[in-house]
Amino acid sequence: MPLFAKIPVDKKQLEAAIARLEQQTSAEFRIFIERKIPSKPTALSAYERALVVFSQLEMHQTVARNGVLIYIAYDDRQCAIIGDIGIHQYVGDDFWQTECARMTVHFKQKHYTEGILVSMEQIGEQLIRHFPVQPGDQNELDNEVIIHD
Repeated sequence: MPLFAKIPVDKKQLEAAIARLEQQTSAEFRIFIERKIPSKPTALSAYERALVVFSQLEMHQTVARNGVLIYIAYDDRQCAIIGDIGIHQYVGDDFWQTECARMTVHFKQKHYTEGILVSMEQIGEQLIRHFPVQPGDQNELDNEVIIHD
């Protein structure tokens, strides 16, 4: 059974939201969803797994170091948000944890897409505030929502 059938998110709606957000900020935004946090070679926390994914997606390669990743392990009911140093210096750990908790509340009600969108809006406000779109801004990273099985 394909993962799309198991993870009830509207991928197109999320990708459209990313595109709209990135029209207002020079920051880069990605979403990575997988069924479970891989346990091999060692068990990782959602935060540790998100750091690995952040690196694999080369999100640290943005010019202003302002990439943000929402990571979701659906079956594990865990999430983490990683903001590169450029945005993290303004918002800090508490902000990311609050937004992850906000998503989790929606997830418990089976409102997955809505939960992600609500947190994206809050994160977007900070990105727009600290990294407004610049003339000639280019999309540095793909906007595709990655669903990994």
